[in-house]
Amino acid sequence: MKWIVLVLAVLLPQLAHADADAGGEARAHYEKGNAHFAVGEFGPAAEEYQAAYKLKPDGALLYNAAQAQRLAGNQPKALLLYKNYLNLYSKSADADAVREQIRKLEAAIAASEKSKTSPPTDTREPGTHPKAITTAPPPTPVATPVTSPATAPATVPASARSDKTPVYKKWWLWTAIGVAVVAAVVIPVAIVETQSTSKWSS
Repeated sequence: MKWIVLVLAVLLPQLAHADADAGGEARAHYEKGNAHFAVGEFGPAAEEYQAAYKLKPDGALLYNAAQAQRLAGNQPKALLLYKNYLNLYSKSADADAVREQIRKLEAAIAASEKSKTSPPTDTREPGTHPKAITTAPPPTPVATPVTSPATAPATVPASARSDKTPVYKKWWLWTAIGVAVVAAVVIPVAIVETQSTSKWSS
C-alpha cells in the first residue's frame, strides 16, 4: 500500500507538469491557427487547429479545424471533421449548424463526382471545328485611285478671266487721240487755205 502512495506521489507531479506543457503547446498551435485564419491562410490554420486538438481534445478546436478545411477548399477533409465533431459533441449548441454544413458538403462532393463520370456533351470528332459561321465576310474596301497633281498650271476660261489691261494701253484710246489730233491740225489748215484761195481769187 505504501508503494502505491509513493508511485502516485512521484507520478502526479510529472503528469501535472506534462499536462501543463501539453496545454501550453496546444495554446501555441491554437494562436498560430488564429493568425493564419485571420489573413485567409485556411490550409495552414486547419493544420494548427488539428495539432492543438491532438494535444488538448477540445470541441472548439475540432470545429475550427473543420471550418478552416472547408474554407481552404478541402471538402472531403472538412466533411470528415464535421462528422467527427457531431459524433463526439452531438449535444453542442452548434450541432444543427454542423448538420447543415454536412448536408451542403455531401451535395457538393456528389455533384463534383458526377461531373467527373458524366460523358462529354461535345461529340465532335477530334480535330473538327464547330459549325462554320455562315455570315458573309465584310466587303473588301475599294481603294480610291490617287491622281498626281497636274504639272501645268490650270487654265481659266476666257469668260471667267477679267481684263486687267491698263487704259493707256487700249488701242481705241490712241486711235481716238490720233483722230482728235488730226482733226485739230487738218481742219484749221484747210480753213486757212480756203481763205487764202478766196482772197487771191478775188
